[in-house]
Amino acid sequence: MEEIILQQKNTIATLYENQLLSVFLEKVTTHHKTMQKIAHLQKELIAKTFTEEEETKAFEALDTYKKELENIVTSYFSNISSVEEVSFHNYYTSLDTHLERLDVTVTRTQDRERFFASDTDSKTLKFKKGVKRTLFNVSKIPLKTVNVFRKTKKEVVFWQQQVPFKNATAYYFKSELTKKLAPAIDAIHKEISEITNVYWKIDNVIDQSIERLLSDKKALSFSENIVDVLEDVPSLETRIERHRLAFTEIFETNALQYTDALYKADTFELSANFFNSNKVENYQKSVSEKYEKDTKLWQNTFNVLESDWELDIEIFKIIFSVIFKYNLLERSIDKRSDVIQNELENIKTYLSNVKSTISKAKTKADIKSTFVSELKNVNKSFKKLVEETSIRVTNLELPLQINQFEENVLQVLKTLSTKRAISSDMDFATKTATSSINYISPYELVMYQSWPSLLTTIKQAKVDLNVKVTSFIDDINALAQVSEFNLESALSLFDNDTEDSISTENSPKKVALEGLERSEEKIEELKSTLANLNVSNGEFIKPSIHKFHKSILELTDTENILEIRLTIAKAKSIEKSKLLKEKVINNIKNFVPVAINYSQKKYTKTASRVKHLLIRTGLYKEIVDVNSDLSDFLKQAEQALDELPYVYQRLFRSETLQNETLFIGRTEALKSLDTAYENFNKNHYAASVIVGEKGSGKTSLIHHFLNQQKKLPKTIFLTPKVNISEPTEFITFLKTSFKKDFETVEEWISFFNSGKQKIIILEDLQYLYFRKVGGFNALHLLANVISATKKNIFWIVTSSKYAFQYLDKSIQISELFAFQIEMNEIDKQTITEALIKRHKISGYNLHFEKPPVAYLTKKFLKSPAEVQQEILKEEFFSDINKIAQSNFRIAFMYWIRSTVKVSGSTIYMRSLKSINTSFLNKLAPAKLLLLNSILLQERLTIDDIVELSSLNEQHTKNVVHALYEKGLLTMENEEFYTINIFLYRQITSLLKSKNVIH
Repeated sequence: MEEIILQQKNTIATLYENQLLSVFLEKVTTHHKTMQKIAHLQKELIAKTFTEEEETKAFEALDTYKKELENIVTSYFSNISSVEEVSFHNYYTSLDTHLERLDVTVTRTQDRERFFASDTDSKTLKFKKGVKRTLFNVSKIPLKTVNVFRKTKKEVVFWQQQVPFKNATAYYFKSELTKKLAPAIDAIHKEISEITNVYWKIDNVIDQSIERLLSDKKALSFSENIVDVLEDVPSLETRIERHRLAFTEIFETNALQYTDALYKADTFELSANFFNSNKVENYQKSVSEKYEKDTKLWQNTFNVLESDWELDIEIFKIIFSVIFKYNLLERSIDKRSDVIQNELENIKTYLSNVKSTISKAKTKADIKSTFVSELKNVNKSFKKLVEETSIRVTNLELPLQINQFEENVLQVLKTLSTKRAISSDMDFATKTATSSINYISPYELVMYQSWPSLLTTIKQAKVDLNVKVTSFIDDINALAQVSEFNLESALSLFDNDTEDSISTENSPKKVALEGLERSEEKIEELKSTLANLNVSNGEFIKPSIHKFHKSILELTDTENILEIRLTIAKAKSIEKSKLLKEKVINNIKNFVPVAINYSQKKYTKTASRVKHLLIRTGLYKEIVDVNSDLSDFLKQAEQALDELPYVYQRLFRSETLQNETLFIGRTEALKSLDTAYENFNKNHYAASVIVGEKGSGKTSLIHHFLNQQKKLPKTIFLTPKVNISEPTEFITFLKTSFKKDFETVEEWISFFNSGKQKIIILEDLQYLYFRKVGGFNALHLLANVISATKKNIFWIVTSSKYAFQYLDKSIQISELFAFQIEMNEIDKQTITEALIKRHKISGYNLHFEKPPVAYLTKKFLKSPAEVQQEILKEEFFSDINKIAQSNFRIAFMYWIRSTVKVSGSTIYMRSLKSINTSFLNKLAPAKLLLLNSILLQERLTIDDIVELSSLNEQHTKNVVHALYEKGLLTMENEEFYTINIFLYRQITSLLKSKNVIH
């Protein structure tokens, strides 16, 4: 029996060492080698140093480290997971094969020790052995009796036993051995976890250095002693030897128990039924389940350790990727900026050559000739150069680079894992219960918690860069317009100059050279803008990137993750409730306007009654006159214009300029005029009238129409210099305009119908009538002329809006025209564009000064200078729109009146905020009627006003004088009274409210 046991022990010991012990020792070896790789990575990184200037290199080195670390960690934990599943597999397979070759039972004679008690036996066992020995002796009495008479005596042999050899071997070397190995296996797992955690902590110290680099942008360096802790990590040999001894000791102990069990099996000491097949199988099942459970718990620990570490690595990889993507954005914009810089240098070279040519011209004739020549070159060569530059800038798609940055970052974020294990139990030296594990989605957390803020900034940056590039392209395009307009302005000075004009303040040469110098300065500003694009982007985007980094770094802390999950859960719950909330709000919204409207009506009525009561009792007095400040303000606009540079005066003195680039909007009106001309070409009646308020851009529309048409017949402009109402005055007007001496309308009709087709543009229809009996005769003659010449003359007539309304009600003037083109109100954006366009053509820079302290907000005071300028600009145009209310001329005059000073190449502006016109509501009826008379004809002499007035002559003159002195009226050509353009909108609104006009 001893030989059989020894043979089994040796055979199974060999299987144990080769198929089981080697597996666990290999696991230790693999872990050690893996940690050595990590240590090498960490030591290699720690040995490096980077200066502040080597920030990019530092991030590249850190990114490489994290990527290699991730590969090692991921590969190791994936491998350890698969090894756990097969740790006992090969051993069990080999052992089962061996067991199949064993006898199920082995019969042998029981040992003497089974009948005689030993000192280690319990009292119960001693008693049983005594009973057993007695029974044995009784059973052997016959044999012993017969042996007395036998010559050859038979040996008295102890009873035999049936040893369940196969099941006992399976029990001890499969089930029992597995159970006994649990503490040794736990020790290996604990050691693996603890040592791994040491290396993770070193990585955490490295992470702290990275966070410092991200926050304060100092040089990246590491303390070499951070790896000193590795000195306490045992060597591989020590670890292997310790675990080998533990496993061997367990095996030897188990083998001794196995030997003892074989000797005792099928006796009082160990029932043969103990090794019953079912019991052995059930026990094996129980042991396997326990092992699998322990394995699962340790696997939980490893999963949490791996997941947590990999999440840290993942977060830093995302941070580095975002940094690299932003660096890519900067390089992309820099590369494109260099291309544009070269283009701008070519434009500057051209302008320098023009300046040089003009500077060389000395005589008046040479200067004028040079202007004419350079104007041709500007229209031909320079405009083409500017246009090509503009196209190149557009094709470089600068704003698209930020969009690409956004897409690149999104692609990076999509690489984030969607499932990571975290645990509230951070003791990696113990098994982790499944119930303590939570699963998170880093992708969801980042996209919900961190990304939206950065995305908002990126979108704002895109809009900001779009605006800058659009403005940049506008400024480039304006260079040709600035040069052209300044040369035109300089050339125009020759029309009324004197012999010594070349040396005067506004000499043609000086005006031209100053304009070209402003263009050169603008190019330098554009270069500076290009150079600062990335600086501007950095100031805008980088703080949000840092905030994004800080936000996602919170995911490296388990407690933060749990808080963020809770926040997201609450937010989602709130979002779900929003639908219900919106329903309730919509219902309230439907009711509130009705309630407010009702309340407002009641309040208005009550306030009106109280106000009348206070007036009657003398406790309240309304404003009845204009104050001196407003009067001064209304009179100073023209004075402000005279103090501005000549080029600026020429741009803003009138809203009507024939420079094609200044035309803004009026798409529908232009389309109607085109249609009218097409009808005229088809021999249809096409007489057209353009109706609009003073300053609405009627003449500009006509000039734009004429410039747009490729082939036009001869065009003649007619503008009455004085008011006309009598037929003789109308005939005289035609004689003066055409320099023909025809006395009758029939002769004029014959003249107009003779020869080639023509276009006659008659401006200011309101000057051709007078509101008295017989005051429409001139208009009747005009109607006859237009009707009789419709086939040969394309008539375009302009009229003020309110005069046309009056004439239509009086003599149905609209019946005369086939096309009535209304100059409808324009929006704030168009007014803004018109102002900015004219300003840009001047070539001057624009700076907005702060309004009085009372108008400054906290947001404004906290904003940087650049943002303050944008706020002031927005407020300025908002104020213009409130006062101008869609009228170009009012807007231009307000702009001029808002100029504070001109310094160098910069125009300084300050918003006048608003004008208090409440006094208009208390104008006497006589003054209102007088204003209405002037409005209907736009201008009247004092004699005309006296004739139209219901008051006596002196009283009328007193009213006119008062209105003029207070600034409500202004003089035109020192002859005609006209409504002050600044109050035009307010007065028309007042007259509408009184139902005087419509």
